[in-house]
Amino acid sequence: MGGAWSPDGERIVFSSGFRLYEIPSRGGQPQLLLDASDSPRPFSAYPHFLPTDGGSHGLAYVAAVGPTDQMLAVMDLETGERRELGPGSRPVYSSDGHLIHGLANGQDDGLQALPFSLDTLEATGQSFPIDETGRIASVSGDGTLVYTDRPAASSQIVWRARTGVVLEAVGQPQPNIGAPSLSPDGQRVAVSSAESGNDDIWVHDLTRSTKTRLTFEDQREFFPAWSPSGREIVYQYEGPPHRLMRRAADGTGEAVVLLEAETRLLRSEWSHDGRYLVYDASIPPAATDIRYIELGTDGEAGEPVMFLGSPADEQFAKLSPNGRFLAYESDESGRYEIYVLSFPGGDGKRQVSGNGGQQVRWRSDGRELYYVEGDTLMAVSVSTESAITLRQPQRLFEAPGFAIAGAGAGGGYDVSADGERFLTIAPVEGADAAPPTIRIVENWYEEFRDRDQ
Repeated sequence: MGGAWSPDGERIVFSSGFRLYEIPSRGGQPQLLLDASDSPRPFSAYPHFLPTDGGSHGLAYVAAVGPTDQMLAVMDLETGERRELGPGSRPVYSSDGHLIHGLANGQDDGLQALPFSLDTLEATGQSFPIDETGRIASVSGDGTLVYTDRPAASSQIVWRARTGVVLEAVGQPQPNIGAPSLSPDGQRVAVSSAESGNDDIWVHDLTRSTKTRLTFEDQREFFPAWSPSGREIVYQYEGPPHRLMRRAADGTGEAVVLLEAETRLLRSEWSHDGRYLVYDASIPPAATDIRYIELGTDGEAGEPVMFLGSPADEQFAKLSPNGRFLAYESDESGRYEIYVLSFPGGDGKRQVSGNGGQQVRWRSDGRELYYVEGDTLMAVSVSTESAITLRQPQRLFEAPGFAIAGAGAGGGYDVSADGERFLTIAPVEGADAAPPTIRIVENWYEEFRDRDQ
């Protein structure tokens, strides 16, 4: 989660979960610089070295317990003292005495400037806005500001053939569509989108080209998954506390908490018989594990069961239509590959991909698996009649954005029941599709000098 060069170029500090590590820029063994696991905000990300006249001085970074609770923080590298400065993300120092930063919403949209003293390592005023659509800033030594300007241009859901040809756009355009999930009847698609200014779950009707907002909480909601009946959707509620929520797909009634934990609960998957709900569990710096809960006839969730847990990441679990096998991705080999094993027994492990793989899906009859290799969609013929049998992976098509596995960032895909069409995310084309821009502003502070008093 971010790295930074020291002013003399000799060191790099990088983030991993609760901790910041330091490593010589020429390579070597990382050394622990900060362990924030005992902090009120046990998370550290996007470190940034503050300029120095020769001493070690300070390091700015982001502390948080969740994407909606991000705080700018600074640490004195000589004393180890830490303090919080206020809400924000991705801090960088500007020589006119400001920390340029994003908003504390987990998306970095909207640049602000916080008056800041290098001598005291404290804020000297309140943050003020620079550009409401700006994000991910960098500042040169002479005060030249560079940042990206992500316009309000939307993405849309499109059907692609197995050749990659776009067949049609469906639903309605929205900002930051991610994690599309096709309903069992193939008539609706649930997605996450930031159209409301917050990541929420929306449902697109593919027949009528309408969209309906499903969630309205202040927190962010991701990764929708349909119940086998198509009447309910389960989704991730970003805490703390983190939750798996269930709600009627038509938006009626109240959302029900299926599971609540301090651990992040991600990417749920409903078994076709409705008996199991499989999900990812992750809390930095530990690896992501795959767990499941058994659902009673009354819909109540049983106790969580650890299915796969190791020092490696195991995630994006997908159950076969007959419920006997579970496909997932793991980086146990040093890169993410697709594996499959029996469920719930957990034996008979087989590797599916051979050159990297993520985001696995099953065809509805269980006779084909799909996964993403880079930006290329791959297909593997499968037999699950007794023990699982796999054929050689075949390349289907390449499309930008496949490599993005997250929700709310244009990532994800889904497949039709017959495996002949694929739902993917594409930018809106035409007059309304403003391209992202890199903006360079010399002496940026001159515009705000009179207002920053």
